[in-house]
Amino acid sequence: MTQETPTLSPEELDALLGQCNTKTPTGARNYALLQLMAQTGIRCGEALQVTEAMILQEPWVDNGNTVQVWCLRLPKRATKGNKERQGLPLTAATRAALATWQGFRDALGINGGPLFCTVSTGTRKAKFAADGAELQPGKALDSRYVRDLVKRLAAKAGIGRDVHPHMLRHTALTALYDKTQDLRLVQTVAGHSSSKTTERYTHVHPVAVARAMGAIDEGD
Repeated sequence: MTQETPTLSPEELDALLGQCNTKTPTGARNYALLQLMAQTGIRCGEALQVTEAMILQEPWVDNGNTVQVWCLRLPKRATKGNKERQGLPLTAATRAALATWQGFRDALGINGGPLFCTVSTGTRKAKFAADGAELQPGKALDSRYVRDLVKRLAAKAGIGRDVHPHMLRHTALTALYDKTQDLRLVQTVAGHSSSKTTERYTHVHPVAVARAMGAIDEGD
């Protein structure tokens, strides 16, 4: 039996993301970071290694037709276990969040380096920048900052349980399986070597059981 993984409901996820003030550089950055994680299911450590160059618009061929797809391509060095990953398509909502944050980056004169980076100057705060004693725009964020951020936003959103960044991955992959019922597809997106690992995202919802057993009146 696979162990059920903790996830956020759609309402909880919306409430958590809604705590970010996207009119400020920090809020726009945090919203884009968490939105990307919640949509693609990438790990926090992977998200913090994303650069501008990894966000691409590519022509993908489908049954002889070519479609333009915005995607995230993580190189081996940026993935857990140094594994090759397929391009992860990005939704319009994720692209919009990234564009808003990119606008702030450009205005701050930040070029290169990690996409999700520090925006302030001064003395380094605990659990904020990943390296260096002085805080400067463009430096890598520390994963501890993201953990504290998610916990703080969840509390502000009124989510009465412990919430951590990896729950965004669980939520994304579980939602993808619920929508597709395709274990292989979810395994590919997750970057798992074994489908056994992916099975943790395939728990059956009680409502689905009730509907399958004819215990819910669907109406006319």
